[in-house]
Amino acid sequence: MAHRSRDGAFRDGVSARTHGESHARVLALAWALVERGIGPGDRVALVVESTADAVEAYLAVNVAGATAVQVNDRLQVAEVAEILDAVTPRAVVHTAGHGPRLELLLTGSGLDIVSIGGAVSGTTIDVASLPVVPGASVPRVAVDPDAPSVIGFTSGTTGLPKGVVHTHAGIGRIVRHMPSHDGFRWGSRCAMTGTLAFAAGIWGVVLPHLYVGGEISWMAGLPAEEWVDRMVRERSTFTYAPTPLFGSFADAVRARPEVLESLEVVLHSGSAATREATESLVDAVGGRFTETYGMTETGAPVTTTVPDDWAPWSQADDVLSSAGRVLPMARVLVLGADGAEAAPGEVGDLVVDSPFVFDGYWNDPEQTAETLRDGLLHTGDRGRVDDAGYVYVSGRSKDMIVTGGMNVYPAEVERVLAQADGVADVAVFGVGHERWGETVAAAVVARPGRTLDVDAVLAFARERLAGYKKPTVVHVVDELPRNTNLKVRKDVLRERYDPS
Repeated sequence: MAHRSRDGAFRDGVSARTHGESHARVLALAWALVERGIGPGDRVALVVESTADAVEAYLAVNVAGATAVQVNDRLQVAEVAEILDAVTPRAVVHTAGHGPRLELLLTGSGLDIVSIGGAVSGTTIDVASLPVVPGASVPRVAVDPDAPSVIGFTSGTTGLPKGVVHTHAGIGRIVRHMPSHDGFRWGSRCAMTGTLAFAAGIWGVVLPHLYVGGEISWMAGLPAEEWVDRMVRERSTFTYAPTPLFGSFADAVRARPEVLESLEVVLHSGSAATREATESLVDAVGGRFTETYGMTETGAPVTTTVPDDWAPWSQADDVLSSAGRVLPMARVLVLGADGAEAAPGEVGDLVVDSPFVFDGYWNDPEQTAETLRDGLLHTGDRGRVDDAGYVYVSGRSKDMIVTGGMNVYPAEVERVLAQADGVADVAVFGVGHERWGETVAAAVVARPGRTLDVDAVLAFARERLAGYKKPTVVHVVDELPRNTNLKVRKDVLRERYDPS
């Protein structure tokens, strides 16, 4: 990564750490790993909170030539154990907040234990005790560029997460590409609302900011008002807008418009936002809003919007519902049921060709062969591309509902139901039906202090959707079931409400 020795690399609202200090700490841990014999061919699992120490640990593992295994720190201990069994690491890194809950799992495991605060029994390397030497040399380690650099585990919606492998060369390409993709410049100051629980945030946001001599300021979990207040004080130039916070963030920006004096990019990706929520946020931040489409397997996103897309002369069918246009170095194909490329506007399976695509799933050649075919990534998503080249994602292939021979895409129905009076959250899924094979069902969450009228929700849908698309049943729930990466578990909803 690039370093500006006197300028900040990390900030947490209380303290700051310079690039020079961070560089020295990375090398101290890298040398400690090398001296333990940890290097190329070894895997090091990281169960870490979102801190400067954790990012430095990721970097140190790669500097030592080993593979960093991202373990979502929201997982329960039993789930962590399953991932460790899958990757057979040589060592495990943990931060202080996870030491007590991992102690029983790690004690007597035979693994090297790297403790960043709150050392547990049997700790091999206590990062706090390592000598930090400014100007220390970099370990001379021969690293195969095609060897795994990071294994990032996807959240999945059923079964075990899959280990997505990105090589050293691949991560290097992604990190060098992302500043131009997301439109941030040298010295960019990132208001980091994501966490290291999401692997793509490490190589897609954190490392690229360090690469351009920028700064990461940890802001995950802050209310929108405090998030914007911090950005005003720190003159943040870049931030990520999580889908659930679109409304409150837009309101906070309108209340503190001075944040726009420094803010240059508001990035969104990873989950669908309603057309109306996007319109409100674009109204608040203007062309700074950047929508992209990608996933852990694509490495870098493969689409993006640009400021002109939000102008009246945009060529998109409906830019507020799109993920932008495909990057020049990538392709997004839409394939029909016969495997042939669909005509513009037709919905089909989205397939990606990109220099940033992952290398395969860890120890899963069957799933790798299913997903990577002839060098193309079959995303599992359904969508279309309009005449102007804008991409629209309809939802996951396995979530598509076929009712009476007609295809229904849950994302389309969800966008409509989200506009119904009193609806705070919604998920649409298929359940068995004696006559039609499947029928459309919805689970909705009421806004705080509101009571939902199911008949009114159904009437709202009938006015706005074709008959075969409208839900035939609506369930009011306190909250939607989600996995550790906050994706809705539609398999849980189907199991709960499918009478067949």
